[in-house]
Amino acid sequence: MFKSNCFLPRILMDLCKVKKGKNLRLIGWPFVFRFKNASVTIGNDVSINSNFWSNLLGVYQRTIIVARGTGKIKIGNDVGISGSTIYAWDDIEIGDKCIIGVNTKIVDTDFHPIDPVARQDKDYHSKVACKPVKIGKNVFIGMNTLILKGTEIGDNCVVGAGSVVSGKFPENSVIAGNPAKVIRSI
Repeated sequence: MFKSNCFLPRILMDLCKVKKGKNLRLIGWPFVFRFKNASVTIGNDVSINSNFWSNLLGVYQRTIIVARGTGKIKIGNDVGISGSTIYAWDDIEIGDKCIIGVNTKIVDTDFHPIDPVARQDKDYHSKVACKPVKIGKNVFIGMNTLILKGTEIGDNCVVGAGSVVSGKFPENSVIAGNPAKVIRSI
């Protein structure tokens, strides 16, 4: 009843030259954007939920997917995303069949320098730390999770709700906590 396949976000995606696979489902009004030298590639059968009614766990915002600078975002096939942010200045790759829980944030940058003097520089962007993020296939990321720069999550992992994830995690792991750690194997 509340699910609709929005056409206006698709027009913005087309204007921004976002590469979309077949059967992309947009529920609500996601914001998917790439800057001039960046790229966003979305696989087949991807579902992007951006409407409060699309996920009753509480979508607090629209889904935001932005590639900036020379950043690259690659979202695999059969991925579900609900009210989450994916923001790349470097490289974010999400494998096939992933579930990205409501209000998750995935970033490959600190956005601002750690050094207080560098933060005052008008051209501080060149001093910002960035590292690629790689999320394997068939990963389930629980709601309200934060995935930070340099993170690598192996295939078939489960990330507990509310986790703050940074580092490398082997496939078939359950990851949870702040900071996140492997709590058991699957």
